[in-house]
Amino acid sequence: MNDDTGKDLRLTEFDYLLADPHLQMIKAAIPYMQQPQQRLIAMMIKLQELSRTMTLFRDSELSAMGLNVPGEHKTSIVEMLQAMKPYAGPRERDMIEMLENLQIMMQTMQPANL
Repeated sequence: MNDDTGKDLRLTEFDYLLADPHLQMIKAAIPYMQQPQQRLIAMMIKLQELSRTMTLFRDSELSAMGLNVPGEHKTSIVEMLQAMKPYAGPRERDMIEMLENLQIMMQTMQPANL
């Protein structure tokens, strides 16, 4: 995992909710630790992020970032694909665009609900 492919990753709203400045500081220090320490600290960080995720779902904080609350209107598949596209590589982006076009064609072929 030393290639540069991960250097261009963008953070999602979900990532920002999980972000903790203290954990980010510790993550920055990991390369300077001995390998056994790196493993232990990395696992502890991921456990903290998992704990934060569970808290977010339990406390319903996710609605603040625009996630659908049960019973609310769902966004369309096209909107979901458009949200995913910035995080995709070239091949995945092409596939997403193909799926978007297919979905749009299918929507235009459906009779209007009156």
